[in-house]
Amino acid sequence: MQLRGNYILRGNVKRILKSLLTNPIFLIGYWVFGLKLASICKYGSIDKNLPILILSVVILLSTILFTTIKAVKNSDYKPNKITNLKAWKYISIVLFVSITLLYGVNIYKSGTNYNGKLAWYIERLKNQRSVKFEHNNVYNYGVKGIFDDINKKHSMPKKLYIVNNFSIKFNSDGTITSLDTFVYGKNDHGKVESFLITYDKNKSENITVYLHGYAAPNYNDDKLLEPLIETTNVIPIKKAVSKWNEKQYGLIYYGKRNWGYNTNGIINIDKDGREYSPETASTEIIGYTVSLFVPMDKEITPARYNLIGDPNWSKPSTTLNQATSDEKKNERINTNEQFFQSKEVGYKLNVADKALGSTFYSLSKTTDGGSTWTIINNDPYSGTVGGASGIVFLDDKLGFLGAVNPSGNEGALYRTNDGGKTFKKVNYTPHEVKLNNGQSIKPFDTPSMPYEMDGVLSMLVGQGSDGDYNGNSRELYQSNDKGQTWKFIKEIKK
Repeated sequence: MQLRGNYILRGNVKRILKSLLTNPIFLIGYWVFGLKLASICKYGSIDKNLPILILSVVILLSTILFTTIKAVKNSDYKPNKITNLKAWKYISIVLFVSITLLYGVNIYKSGTNYNGKLAWYIERLKNQRSVKFEHNNVYNYGVKGIFDDINKKHSMPKKLYIVNNFSIKFNSDGTITSLDTFVYGKNDHGKVESFLITYDKNKSENITVYLHGYAAPNYNDDKLLEPLIETTNVIPIKKAVSKWNEKQYGLIYYGKRNWGYNTNGIINIDKDGREYSPETASTEIIGYTVSLFVPMDKEITPARYNLIGDPNWSKPSTTLNQATSDEKKNERINTNEQFFQSKEVGYKLNVADKALGSTFYSLSKTTDGGSTWTIINNDPYSGTVGGASGIVFLDDKLGFLGAVNPSGNEGALYRTNDGGKTFKKVNYTPHEVKLNNGQSIKPFDTPSMPYEMDGVLSMLVGQGSDGDYNGNSRELYQSNDKGQTWKFIKEIKK
């Protein structure tokens, strides 16, 4: 009896599948479903595509339900004569397979390598965390409360570094209204972890944290986060900003800064909160500076606080008579966002906006050692990039900027020959290598900053954060026309 029941069940399933695959209404509904689902995965536009997608689902379900009922009630149920033709059976199977492959491949591509909305959704699902912002008052908690809240959701490394800066804005009552920073550090297992942290009170009551971004870690102690936390713990922030009598204020921290002999706005503060405002400086002013300012009034001089008394955070300044050429050489530490061509002339990438792991930059220049900066290009990358991976100027005209995508697995290089006023993306032919199984791949896709030797420019192209080919080796390219064209030279193992 049981065998007979199983036989009848298999027979019904077989008839149902055969009837569905040869049913033109089912195939049309399946085609529309695949078309609209692929469109949503690629472009989004849910408002436009969702009604038709739902209609196609209704058609599919209705067809399946109708066919199933007919097959179960009538064991002799057969499709109509047209759909029962042998030729149509083969055609319908080809159509079904073709629809499945076509839209299946499109959906897969939309979910990989940031080729569509689906990929960004998956990225957010994997790497985005929402953190309840409980310590949302800079007067009461400083900035330590921010990291206390994040640590409740995701344990962060104890020693953290900032990639570019830490910036918040807050109201006159101390309530934080916005927050932006990108930090990284090594966890207990020695693995690098990064955290892109954003908050906008107008959009959400929660802090948004993006994990696993590309931070280009160099563990430069000038970018330590701890001095920011310790300094804000002793600054009387409410008292400091109340003299300006504004509705909104800002706080920004770039790490250790060299102010030269400029004492404008400088306030030295010790761990007991005692303040010392230098009227003149016989030595250069260097320190981990936390600046308070008025965002809407550039005429008001920021209050620039340097925490003193900790030898680990204080770089001894030399007098003019004692300074040596080596010390002068080391005064400026170049990073992925800053490059000093000389003591006086430097260039700096400024974060103008951030969203979903992408960053919008402007480019500034200084000719007085960093005392003042002037924006020379509002959009050097011609749009957003995941993050800056380098900046170098070989003379007053020729310069290069590096960029990586949000995951750090692919990069690009940009070139200027007019001192940074305009940039063009550098093109080079990716070198192809063959694996042992005969497959050809192009793993080298992340260029580093070019350097000059004997009139020839050289550039190493790496594999990005996902590189694992041949021990994560790199390839050397060279240029004889100041970086306009590049020629592959050889592969270099690390």
